[in-house]
Amino acid sequence: MKTASTISKKQFIINVAADLFKEKGYSGTSIRDLASKVGLEPSSIYSHIKSKEELLSEICMDCAGQFTQGIEKVLRLNISARKKLKALISLHLDMAFANPASVTVFNDEWRHLPEPILEDFILLRKEYEKKFRKILNEGKDEGKFNFENSEIVFNIIIKSLSWSYTAIKKYKREDLESELSDFILNALNK
Repeated sequence: MKTASTISKKQFIINVAADLFKEKGYSGTSIRDLASKVGLEPSSIYSHIKSKEELLSEICMDCAGQFTQGIEKVLRLNISARKKLKALISLHLDMAFANPASVTVFNDEWRHLPEPILEDFILLRKEYEKKFRKILNEGKDEGKFNFENSEIVFNIIIKSLSWSYTAIKKYKREDLESELSDFILNALNK
């Protein structure tokens, strides 16, 4: 993690909050815990943030934005669905290795988002899933992927990619990407 001297104080607080939310869960983390970790008095932390909800919203919406931008970039590529799927696997691993705490919070703690942010988050997530399934269906239409139900296949792939968020502690990036890509793409082979 970057130190407070290389990023803004608010971003440092967001990064520390992501670590705490990952470690203790959103509900199990207090502003007092956060203030202690960043070296501030609990009352002083509010000069940098509005609330714990704001921190969760920033973490989740930032990740959602990065996933949205990533899939849009992949969809614009003039490559096969197989290569697009491989690029999506890479996107998930990029996120996991660059922001391990934030991605875990994004994946596990989003249900605690306040309205109307929760509604926006769910819409972004559903749109991402729709575009992901579109790539799977393109591969099936191209005769490159073999499956019956894109919803089931999508969920299997997403669960595998979600597992990778914890696997980054045990495996090197290139090994994890190679094995995940080979496993997923070979399972879809026609």
